[in-house]
Amino acid sequence: MSHPIDLNPPRTPPARAARIRGFTLLEILIALAILAIAFASIITVAANQSVNVGYLRDKTLAHWVALNQIAEIQVGNKWLPTGKQQGDEEMGLHKWHWQRVVTKTPDDRVRQVEIAVFRERGDDESVTRLVSFISQPM
Repeated sequence: MSHPIDLNPPRTPPARAARIRGFTLLEILIALAILAIAFASIITVAANQSVNVGYLRDKTLAHWVALNQIAEIQVGNKWLPTGKQQGDEEMGLHKWHWQRVVTKTPDDRVRQVEIAVFRERGDDESVTRLVSFISQPM
């Protein structure tokens, strides 16, 4: 004896069918709120990274300016008088202002050289400072 095949499967109740079909409006709003918070965090991190890149670029270029000043002193092979000097140097398509302060040390054959590099002439805060000791040429 064969059993007849039921071509019409049992239907789910209408209330349950609505739940199976998709998300509720509340679930969608919560998901959107979570995405908005995540995207806001990502944008904040990206903005902070771009600020850090600019800061590190300026710090590196200013340090190179200071190192160039030390190299010029060493290559010049002259005994520096104590006191303050200043000047400008172009590095990385920007004109940097530097100040050099030469002071005596307890050893009469050695001088301390401190170089501060500023973004602009008249700035109060330096981008970098470099201290070096130069010995008297022989």
